[in-house]
Amino acid sequence: MKKSLLPLILLIATVIRIACFISFQDTPVIQVPIIDSEYYHQTASDIISGDSGDGDVFFMAPLYPFILSLFYRILGVNPQVAVIFQIIAGVILVYLVYLIGIRLFNRKVALLAALVATLYKPFIYYEEVLLTATLILILNAFVILLLLSDRRRALSDLSAGILIGLSALARPNILLFLALLVVYFLLKLNRSQVKRAVFVLLGTVVILLPVAFRNYQISGHWVITTAGAGMNFFAGNNSQAEGIYWEAPFIRSAEPEFENRDYQLEASRLAGRDLDIVETSRFWLRQGLTFIYSEPLIYLKLLLRKFFLFFHRTEIPNNLSIYAGQHFSSLLRIIPFTFGIIAPLGMAFWFISFRRIKIKVVHIYGLTYLIATLAFFAASEYRLPLLLVLIPLSCAGFFQIIDYIKDAQWKNASALILFVVLFALVINMPTRFTAHLTSPRMDFFNLGSVLLKTNQYEEAASMLQVALITDPDFAEAHNALGDCYHALALRQQAIEEFQRAGLNPQLEMQLLDAENLLSEAEILAMQNRFGESLLIYEEAVSIHPEPPAFAYFNMAYVNLQLGDTSRALDELTLASLADPDEPRVPYMYGLIYENRNDWDEALQHFLHAMELNPRFHYARAHAALASLELGDLDSAARLIEPLAGKNTSDPELTGLVEHISYRVGY
Repeated sequence: MKKSLLPLILLIATVIRIACFISFQDTPVIQVPIIDSEYYHQTASDIISGDSGDGDVFFMAPLYPFILSLFYRILGVNPQVAVIFQIIAGVILVYLVYLIGIRLFNRKVALLAALVATLYKPFIYYEEVLLTATLILILNAFVILLLLSDRRRALSDLSAGILIGLSALARPNILLFLALLVVYFLLKLNRSQVKRAVFVLLGTVVILLPVAFRNYQISGHWVITTAGAGMNFFAGNNSQAEGIYWEAPFIRSAEPEFENRDYQLEASRLAGRDLDIVETSRFWLRQGLTFIYSEPLIYLKLLLRKFFLFFHRTEIPNNLSIYAGQHFSSLLRIIPFTFGIIAPLGMAFWFISFRRIKIKVVHIYGLTYLIATLAFFAASEYRLPLLLVLIPLSCAGFFQIIDYIKDAQWKNASALILFVVLFALVINMPTRFTAHLTSPRMDFFNLGSVLLKTNQYEEAASMLQVALITDPDFAEAHNALGDCYHALALRQQAIEEFQRAGLNPQLEMQLLDAENLLSEAEILAMQNRFGESLLIYEEAVSIHPEPPAFAYFNMAYVNLQLGDTSRALDELTLASLADPDEPRVPYMYGLIYENRNDWDEALQHFLHAMELNPRFHYARAHAALASLELGDLDSAARLIEPLAGKNTSDPELTGLVEHISYRVGY
């Protein structure tokens, strides 16, 4: 009978995950990637089009979007493609949890652990969204199995190191586990354990050294994986932090593209000089450490809050939350197992059996994720890998209670049950703060904002309306809903929403009218109807309360096409005043001087554009061209090298790169 149970459990896991996929496939959960999911989706799409971002030190972990791009390349750019593969991975994960249960305990515990993993709600949810969670779970599960192997073979330890390196390229906090594991091996003062440490380290280095070298070539700094650690550290350790991700007031959005740039700009402002992304990370790390040293009591209170949140039942969101997911899937709502159910039994058994569990790797692994949370901030997705060992431990605890009762060991049974109850009371303790975290209002607002950005106004309005049902006083949602109604020509409803947001309706309507005109003018310019485009741009700027830099930049471009270089330069001056950090402004200056064959001046402007945006490939290509015309072949080769041989979706850029590459000998 037992032999048939595992295939049955795997079949159940498959059916449930397919059913959840069907319930989600046409909903915003899959169709509208937001925040990190949007970044991964867009980066994977960029890789396919040939824009792999080779000019940047990695800010976000690169492995997941790279794998995503492989799926997209084979089956098309569609988030559902990735989710299907993640569902397959989710079923494999159930089997891996079973194997971990075997290695730690026995087949009986392993079968129950597989069943719990089959019905563990966060596992299922994260398989349905474009996030790194499922990939990390698979990699970490293999790492644990290799390290728990009875056969102490160098190949197993080397493979574990390789997988740790890959996991670090999906989320770097696994490197803390590597450090603790190596220290543990070395402290054993045993030749075989030292050998294990060497092979695990070697495997990790094999994966991470090329990434570190690539980052060094780009920035001149040795960055092992990503350059975002300092910003994340500060987000979790400052005077306003609450134990979860803190969105700094100076960033426009938590979306990675804005977060990265805005942290860099603020650090440069405070430092009084331009900082690159690695210097920016170090700056914010120092800011976080300064807070810790200067406010030790406040920091201690913050640590205690993080400790509490790490063990609390709440699935703290940092992207689209599981609570929003439940809104779209009635099936997900009834999936039974959650952290609040699993953790009390698992933690109680772990606590009383700490010395009896001889395999210390389990303790080191669990400690890793607690320390990472205390160092940064609490989040459901970051805690999830702990369940790889916590689920088998909870199942072992369940059978331990049954065995105690069978053997009439009432004292031991009572002690374990008492610990379970105590842990359950703490882990499931309701608080105002955690209740706030379960509200999906921000999820629906973020979904609505993304849909609004992509001109899906009716769908955006429906999401924003749900956010306002959750929180009727949500000013930002009223503002965004007003934008939707304006786009749908429902002017009275738009005015009412702007009033509810505490804004000046007349000013907001004027702003939106101006933005519509700017969009119309841009379309006309793309159709080469430059005279009409310029007239509409002028009308838009005349009614816009604060004309944006891009409006002046586009007017400069249109004037150039009309042959009015003098007027173009005037518009560029206004664009620069509106936004000194807009990279297209010095780029356009560069083009003007290039057309005048003033290559020295052109080169300086192109290089300035690259400083403002290292991924500005047109600026890089024209800087290389200017260097060629000045006779500096070495500089031209260095500038064009990141683009040489790369396919892009822009024929004009590809042609320019090929021309320069040929001239420098690539």
